[in-house]
Amino acid sequence: MGRLLLILTAITTMGCNVTRFLPPGEYLYRGASVSVEAPDSVDVAQLETELTAVLDQNTNQKIPLIGYRNIWRYYKFEEKKAKKPEKYADDPDETKGEEPIFFRETVAEGLTNLLENRAANNGYFEHEASYTVDTSEQDREVSVDYTITVNSPYSLDTVRHFWSDSSVARILDSVQQESLLSPGDQYDLDAIKAERQRWQQILKQQGYFYANANDFLFLADTVQGDREVKMLAKIKTDVPVEHLKPQRIVDIHVYPNVNVTDTLSRAAMPVYEVGGLTIHCAECPLRPKILDEGFAVESGLLYDPDRHRKTLRRLASYNTFRYISLDYEEVPGSDSTLVLNAYMEPLPRRRIEGEVGLTYNSARYVGPNVRLAYTNRNLLRGAELFKLEGDFSYVVFLGNTEDIRVPRSGIYGLTATLNVPRLWLPKRRKIIPRVLTSGTVISLGAKMERLQLTLAKFSQEIADLNLDDLEQIVEGDPSASETVSLLQIKAQYGYTWQRRIKKTHAFNPLSVRLQDPVVSNEGVLRLANNLGLNDASNSATAASRFDRMIVYSPNYTLTYDTRLDGEDRHNFFWRQYLSMNLNNIFPLGEDLMRSERIQSLYPQLESDLRYYHNLNRNSTLAMRLHGGVAYPISDRAIVPYFDLYTIGGPNSLRGFAPRQLGPGRTAPKNNNLLTLGGYGNLLLETSVEFRQKVTPLIELAAFVDAGNIWTYKTEAEPLDTDFRREAFLNELAMNYGIGFRFDLTFLIFRLDLAKPFQIPYEETVANFQIPQEFVGDPVDRSLRLVVAFGYPF
Repeated sequence: MGRLLLILTAITTMGCNVTRFLPPGEYLYRGASVSVEAPDSVDVAQLETELTAVLDQNTNQKIPLIGYRNIWRYYKFEEKKAKKPEKYADDPDETKGEEPIFFRETVAEGLTNLLENRAANNGYFEHEASYTVDTSEQDREVSVDYTITVNSPYSLDTVRHFWSDSSVARILDSVQQESLLSPGDQYDLDAIKAERQRWQQILKQQGYFYANANDFLFLADTVQGDREVKMLAKIKTDVPVEHLKPQRIVDIHVYPNVNVTDTLSRAAMPVYEVGGLTIHCAECPLRPKILDEGFAVESGLLYDPDRHRKTLRRLASYNTFRYISLDYEEVPGSDSTLVLNAYMEPLPRRRIEGEVGLTYNSARYVGPNVRLAYTNRNLLRGAELFKLEGDFSYVVFLGNTEDIRVPRSGIYGLTATLNVPRLWLPKRRKIIPRVLTSGTVISLGAKMERLQLTLAKFSQEIADLNLDDLEQIVEGDPSASETVSLLQIKAQYGYTWQRRIKKTHAFNPLSVRLQDPVVSNEGVLRLANNLGLNDASNSATAASRFDRMIVYSPNYTLTYDTRLDGEDRHNFFWRQYLSMNLNNIFPLGEDLMRSERIQSLYPQLESDLRYYHNLNRNSTLAMRLHGGVAYPISDRAIVPYFDLYTIGGPNSLRGFAPRQLGPGRTAPKNNNLLTLGGYGNLLLETSVEFRQKVTPLIELAAFVDAGNIWTYKTEAEPLDTDFRREAFLNELAMNYGIGFRFDLTFLIFRLDLAKPFQIPYEETVANFQIPQEFVGDPVDRSLRLVVAFGYPF
C-alpha cells in the first residue's frame, strides 16, 4: 500500500511539474461557466442551456491525480527536438502530447458579447453581461465565470408582410396560416430563420429554383408596447430578378457514360432523342427507353424539387451507376428558363466475388463454408440486376465420433435472382408517375440439407419401430451409416414499389415451394420421420414434416422506417409480413410410394416492431417486439420445415444458441440435427437495449432479451408444447448482458456477453428419467460469448 501511495505521489508531482515549462505571465485555460440572473417570474432554463453551449470548451485536459499529462509530454518532446534537431529534420512539425491552450483576455471579452447576442436572439433585449477571472497562481491556471442579467423577454405583437412581387405575395399569403410566427410567441431568432427557410421551400415547390432564405428581411420595432415587438417581413431590394421568377426546364441533356474528369469527348458523342431527353452516349450502358423511364423531371415543366429527388432515387435504384449528378444551368439571355444536364458514370457491369470461412456451432460441429456470387448489373441493358449465389458448407462433429449420432452434415444451396427496376405490368407508363421507385423480382433457388446417421446410435428407435432391415444392417456392420437429405426448391415472382421514402411494399402473387425428402429405403424414412419435427405415427398415410410438400403461398410485406427521412429523436421501424399458404402433403408409404394427398390451409403472420429513442447524440434506447404465427384454417397447420420459427443466436436471444429453445419447455437434444426441439409455428421475442457511444470507434450496450417458440394447433390432439396463456410467463427464456460494438466504418463488429437467468426447460431436464446422453447437457447458466456483425436489431 505504501509503495502504491509513493507511485501516485510521484506521478502527481510529475504532472504538476508542467508549470516549469510555461512561459512567464501565461496561464492555462481551464474553461468557463455561466449563470443567469432574472426575476423570479421568468423561466430561464432554456436560455441557460443555450448559453452554456456557447461557452468555449476548447480547454486543456487535466487528469485527476496526474494533472496535465499530455501538456507535459508535449514540452518534453519539444525539449528532445531542441537537443537533437537533426533527428527530426525530416518532419520538423512532428509533435506528441497536446499543445497548451492559454487564457486570453480578448477571448473572454469576445465571448461576453456573444452571450449578450444569444440572449437578445431569444427576446431578452434588456441584458447585461459580466465576467470574473478565477486565477490559481500555484497551478498557473485560469477559469472564467460569466454572469448575465436579463429582464422579462419580449413577445411578438404583430407580424406583417410586404411583398414587392405580386406572384410571390400570392404564393406566400396562401400558406400564411401555417406560419411559425404567431402574436404572443416569445421573440426567437431561430424561429424567424425557420420561417424564412419555410418560405424558400414553398417557393421552390412552385418552381422558383433560385429562391433563397436570405432574400427575405425582417424589420423589428420594439419602441411601442410593453416588451412587445412589431415585425415586418419584406423582400430585399437587391434580390436578383431570377430569384423572383419560376424557372421552366426547356431541355434535358443526359450523359449516361462519361468520365467525370473528361469534358472534351462529350461533344463528339452520338445523340439520341427519346421522349423529352437528349441522350449523348457512345456505348450506352442502358437502352434510351429505360433512361427515359427513370426521369421524373420533364422538359417543358417548371422546376420541381420532388421530381428532382424522385429522378435521383430512380436512377440510383438501377444499380448501374457509381456517380449521378443533376446540374441545372440558366439559358443565356433568359431569366426564367433552365437546362438540365445529367451526368452518370457506370459501374463495372460484371462482378464475381466469394469468401471461404469456417463454420462452427454450439453443438461442436465444425467445417468449411464457401460462398460464391456472380453479379451482372445490366443483363439486358435495361438495368436488370442478375445474381447467382451459391452457399456450400460441410461440417463434422468435433469430438469422439463413437458417441455421436450424426457425425457429419452438409448444406448446399444455389439461388438465381433477377431484379428489374420497373413493373412488368400492362400499361406500365400510367403507373410510373405515381411511384417513387418500383421493381419486378424473379427468383429460383434450391437447397439440399444432407445428414449422415450412424445407425448403431439409433438402436433404441430401430427396435421400437420394428425396423428389421436396419437392425440386420447394424448387426452385420456396427459402423454402418445411412444418409438423409431434405431438398427445398423455391420459385417466386413479385413486385416491389415505393410511393414514399419511409414505406416499401413487396407483393409476390406467385410463390411456390417444394420440400422433398431423399432416402434410400422405407426403414430410413420411418427412422427420419421419428426424428423429425413431430412424433412418428404407425399409419402409413399419416402426414409428417418429413414428407413431400408443395406449398403455394402468395405473400405481402410492408416495411415502414422513419429513419429513412432524416435523423429524428424518435424513430420507428415496422415490418409486417402476411402470407396465405396452401400446403399439399404427399406422405410416403410402403416402398416409398406416395399416398393420398393431404391439404393444410393456414395464413402466416409475422410482425417486427422496433423503436429507437435518441436520448442525446451518444445515447440510444432501442426496443424490439417480434412475433409470428402460422394459424390453421383447416384442421391443423402442417407447416414445412423451412417455414417454422427458431429462436436464439446473435440477432435473437443472445444467451442461447440457435435452436436451443422450444417449443415450450422442450429440452434440447444434443447432436441430433433432426430433433423435435428447436422449431415451432408460433414465435414471440422481445429485446431492450441501451447503447452508449464512448468514442467514435467504440460503443457499449446493456441489454435484456426474452422469448420462446411454441406449437399451435399442429396436431389433431393438443401437445405439451402448445402455447397456453396460463403457462406463458414461465415458458419464456430470458437473458441479460453487455455488448461491445466497434465501428470500422464499412461494418459494425460486435461482441456480446449474455447470461441466461430464466430457462424454461430447466425443470424438465432436472426431472428427466431418460439417460443423460439422450437429453442433452445439464442446464448451463454461464456467460455466452456472441461474435457477430451489425446491430442485433
